[in-house]
Amino acid sequence: MRTTVVLAILLSATLSRGGEAADSGAPANDPAVTVSLAAPASPAAAVSGGARIARVTDWIRERAPGCPPDLMVSAAQQFLEDLQERHPDQLDRLLAEDFPVREIEPTLLMLVAAQLKGSQWSGLREELARRRVEAVLAQEGSAAAAASAEAAGLMAKIENMSQVQFRRLLEGRMEADDLELLLKKARGGDAARPKPTSAETKTLTVSDIVSEFSRRNQVGSALQRLRAYTIEARLKTASGNEQRLLLFKMRPDRFRLAVQVDGTTRFIVAGDGQHFWQQTPGQPPQAVTADKIGSRRYLGEFIDPLFAEEGVSYERLADGSSGGQKFYRLAVRRSDGSSYVAQIDQDSFRETGREESDGGSTQYSDFRQVAGVTIAFREEATDREGRKGVLDLIRVTPNPGLIQDFFEPASQAEQGFFAVEQLLARASPAAGDSKLPGK
Repeated sequence: MRTTVVLAILLSATLSRGGEAADSGAPANDPAVTVSLAAPASPAAAVSGGARIARVTDWIRERAPGCPPDLMVSAAQQFLEDLQERHPDQLDRLLAEDFPVREIEPTLLMLVAAQLKGSQWSGLREELARRRVEAVLAQEGSAAAAASAEAAGLMAKIENMSQVQFRRLLEGRMEADDLELLLKKARGGDAARPKPTSAETKTLTVSDIVSEFSRRNQVGSALQRLRAYTIEARLKTASGNEQRLLLFKMRPDRFRLAVQVDGTTRFIVAGDGQHFWQQTPGQPPQAVTADKIGSRRYLGEFIDPLFAEEGVSYERLADGSSGGQKFYRLAVRRSDGSSYVAQIDQDSFRETGREESDGGSTQYSDFRQVAGVTIAFREEATDREGRKGVLDLIRVTPNPGLIQDFFEPASQAEQGFFAVEQLLARASPAAGDSKLPGK
């Protein structure tokens, strides 16, 4: 995932309005206020529903029939707490008929194994470990029969490679990313991949490029552990003004963006992919239609569409170059018909730029890793009329403990956030100072 693709939407929208994002809509929140508003939900809340416990217990009974009933309940409670922490969006739809059980099966089997203490469960622990490896292989696309056969062979290789790692796997103490690396080693696939020659780069398909982008821009399965994040950034608009942006995002498609000028919030806009709202000081929250919010609806994209998002298609276009550096050009089309062209460096596979459908463009630089994910900390955008703006990320905070209520509008009469902010501004000796901290 790269947050730059998301922020480019805001920057592009800002430039098209003459550089005054605060006049039309953007989200904000002071970090001090965010801590209290976005406190993590209690794990107990995740396990309070008897229907959820019963649902997870049924899954465990199917996959580990030899597990004692009391340990099934303990494992189910642990699983729900883990789901609340890692994937709150999945917890919301746990009871739905189409819940993707196969996606969570490896984690479920790991947590069941962790409940099985004592030598009497050694056989069941080994069976659960084998099924977990099989489930991981099935997620990679292996057919059921092939996954079963390969899982048995990989288990034997892991045991020969390291007794310590083998015991961790059996005892349910090995996280998903560690298991992924271990399976690569067992397959002999941990050797460094050679840099493709110029002849080979010409033959890469669009699927090859997208796959390599995903591999190169995260460490292991870093994206799977990213449940929410916040961004603090400084925007210098085309007119020369400076604004402070605060963006909060949570899976699957919740966002809240605030724009601050001279230390106070001028505008908040938020949504969940289907419903959107905005608010300004002294005014109640107002619902906004998807058509009116325009391209800002794509702030709800939690990750970069280049990470093979569902409902996104790709087409390889003619390659390009800039400053002697070649890049791939991929047309990225969302399910709603909107599109842009991504520029992917042929050596690093970083997304160094994008071409907007309206004629604007953005260039990305200052790449850093945050929680194992590659992020560009600098964006330079130019609209179709040639006006330019620069966005510098100051801070990115992974998994800050956001909750769903934070993305919902307050009551019509409530102005709590703005009131608290004004009190803090009056109490601060730097109130009214428009100079923002550097990176």
